[in-house]
Amino acid sequence: MKYLALLLLLAGLNASATDVTLSLEGTLYDTPCQLDSASLNKTIDLGQAVAADFKSVGDTGVWKNFDVTVSNCPQSMMLATITVDGERDKVHPFKFANTGTSRGLALELADRTDNIILAPEARFNAVIDPTTHSADFPMAARYYVASTPVTAGTFSSVVLMTFTYQ
Repeated sequence: MKYLALLLLLAGLNASATDVTLSLEGTLYDTPCQLDSASLNKTIDLGQAVAADFKSVGDTGVWKNFDVTVSNCPQSMMLATITVDGERDKVHPFKFANTGTSRGLALELADRTDNIILAPEARFNAVIDPTTHSADFPMAARYYVASTPVTAGTFSSVVLMTFTYQ
């Protein structure tokens, strides 16, 4: 009986509603920015090194600087983000694996602007220049001793770079 009285009371109340129209707009780009041809499928030569010079875990080779550049960005784009990924070294998972024939070495990658070491799945930003509509990612790479002994052979590491834009 209580429920019936409550229903009758609620049925007598006036309900009101307001209609709201929400309009959403955006712009879709086929390719927000273009990867500079000099940055496309880049090979970085880390140079020759002597295995015996790498005596302890944490020893490193010489930094080799390189740049990755995006250009022809739409005027509305202000920030480019790069995400680096690749196979992790099995001993030192914050370094990139060497898939060559030498043993004990991994790849160490860095953001030269902020002097930050980049592990697999790391990301960093570059401001898109409003005049040139381009952004530069100054980077560096070097050998890193992940385990000893370091043996002679080839060194190879692949880093996949993914770009997003805002």
